[in-house]
Amino acid sequence: LGLVGSEMCKETGLLEGNVWLENARHANACAERLAKGLEGLPGIGLRYPRQVNGVFVEMPDPVQAALRDKGWKFYNFIGGSARLMCSWSTTPEQVDRFLADLRALVS
Repeated sequence: LGLVGSEMCKETGLLEGNVWLENARHANACAERLAKGLEGLPGIGLRYPRQVNGVFVEMPDPVQAALRDKGWKFYNFIGGSARLMCSWSTTPEQVDRFLADLRALVS
């Protein structure tokens, strides 16, 4: 979702009802799915425990480069870990495709 001005939130209805809360829960659930899917992959580990919609992952630079070559977009965080963020628009299928691509690279 990123940073959205308060006026835009009002205009788009993001603050009405529980839309914002449902979106946050969805993003957090996708991040949890991602973190669980990373467990046990060789050479892959969480830099920090997942708490919300972000997953910070230690993975070798060549693996990161190969994922980017496959079209995955992510930033590096302090220390070189991959900063993987889920949002309200992330789907479980996208998480599963990312994990499948990662498994293929490290297996």
